Amino acid sequence: MRWLLRYCIALFALLCLSPPGYAQSRLSNEQLDQMLAPVALYPDALLSQVLMAATYPDDVAAAAKWSAQHTNLSGDEAVKAVQNQPWDPSVLSLAAFPSVLDMMGRQPDWVKSVGDAFLDQPDDVMNSVQRLRLQAQKAGSLNSNAQQTVTTSTQGGSTVVSIAPASPSVVYVPTYNPTTVYGTWPYPSYPPAYYPPPPGSVFASALVSGLAFGTGVAIVDSLWGGFDWDHHDVDIDVNRYNNINVNRRLDASRSNVNWNHDPSRRGNTPYRSADTRQRFDDQRVRTQRNQGDRTLGTAARPSGGQQDRREHAQAVMRQHETSNAGARGAGHRQTGTNRAQTGGAHHAQSRGNAQAAAINRSRDNNRDNALRGVNSPAHTRNASNARTGQARPAVHHEQRRMSAPSHQGGALRGGGQHGRGGIRR
Repeated sequence: MRWLLRYCIALFALLCLSPPGYAQSRLSNEQLDQMLAPVALYPDALLSQVLMAATYPDDVAAAAKWSAQHTNLSGDEAVKAVQNQPWDPSVLSLAAFPSVLDMMGRQPDWVKSVGDAFLDQPDDVMNSVQRLRLQAQKAGSLNSNAQQTVTTSTQGGSTVVSIAPASPSVVYVPTYNPTTVYGTWPYPSYPPAYYPPPPGSVFASALVSGLAFGTGVAIVDSLWGGFDWDHHDVDIDVNRYNNINVNRRLDASRSNVNWNHDPSRRGNTPYRSADTRQRFDDQRVRTQRNQGDRTLGTAARPSGGQQDRREHAQAVMRQHETSNAGARGAGHRQTGTNRAQTGGAHHAQSRGNAQAAAINRSRDNNRDNALRGVNSPAHTRNASNARTGQARPAVHHEQRRMSAPSHQGGALRGGGQHGRGGIRR
């Protein structure tokens, strides 16, 4: 039992340490319907752009603040006015609808929840929208009128309810109370979310049941999103998109493309699930790296450049130290050589002096001998030999014999010192 207790304690501690925004469980149908009830009856194009924009909560908050400061702008005019803002195009498009941005700006937690659900469970989100629309139809709240066109079709064996503006150039944003527009709510434990218009708004006195419509918004190109209900995709009308997003055009060779979340626009807002977080964080890192390489070139890798400069400086220092060591070694060798040469010179000079003294003594001896035997027959013979040059080899032989050791000894000593100096090199 003790191991079970320890296991439970460890599990509880792990759950307590987990970040609160990183829940891993999938949202149920009840939770999704509760969350999407306030916007499920929007026209398809507007709803698709709300779902896209919700994946960028920081941009939505900034756009809502801008819209509150520019209440005189709406429609394409407002979208053109925010083209220089650093927001995702889906958020830029919502500038056309001040009432929508007002609601989203007052509910940042709801915005993040919707965006996370759309990223984690896109198919389930689209299925939830269809369930809610069918409920509203059964309750008699969702019908075609002067503001909208409601059509029902069968796609992939399922009933699909589509909503489009009655006029392609004017869009009416519906206002309704989710607690009544869907009839009897099937999930009492999960009542639908309801975010009423702010006091003083034109929608403050919305109908108790059914949909209310305010002033239409003039639109030509600001609505460029849509649903492919059969394949559970969100499509982009490229022509409309490019007409309004002049600074962020798409490839015009295709009339429609599928929408994909751009993680580089997510900011510091974490993703809800670990799978989504890993998927988009990896993509964000790759995108930022590629953008950095394209825009900054080698400057995009400052650490590598600094490392190269450090290594180069170290190499220069090593080379400088080696040169100094070589210079010191050369100086030592030169000193040794000079000493050897000096010692050899002194030694040679001493031996030379000794040699000269020996020669002088030899000459003196010869001279004395010659003087002593000047009247002797030997002297006569020596004198005769001297005249004929026969006595010279003896003297020169003595000079060579005496000088050779001195000369060789001096050379060997000097060479020996120089040789040791050469080994040091």
